[in-house]
Amino acid sequence: SMGLFLSLGMVSCRDPGILVRRRDNNDANNQHHPEEEEWIWNSQALTYRPPTARFDPECGVVIEEYDHLCPWTGTAIGKRNILWFRLFLFFVVGFLFLHLLLLLGVPIISSLLVMTV
Repeated sequence: SMGLFLSLGMVSCRDPGILVRRRDNNDANNQHHPEEEEWIWNSQALTYRPPTARFDPECGVVIEEYDHLCPWTGTAIGKRNILWFRLFLFFVVGFLFLHLLLLLGVPIISSLLVMTV
């Protein structure tokens, strides 16, 4: 359960990849990723953004490699917290599966829990 809480904390409190707003196209292209394609003007955020970034209307920011806004973690999922989000999902699914086996009364799981206590 420590892994579950640690991954939830890292997803919720970590920067998902928020980009600084850039109003000048030359400044945006040369400073952040000079090797990538031209940055695109985003009229919702009033800034230039790389082709892989997206504007999140809920948070009001542009996020690198934006995936989605997660209602359970309360934050946007992007480039810098996607690994922790996947780890969080792994723990959630694992605990759900374990509890399902306990509810069904699978003897192997019950005996393993008795041995660890």
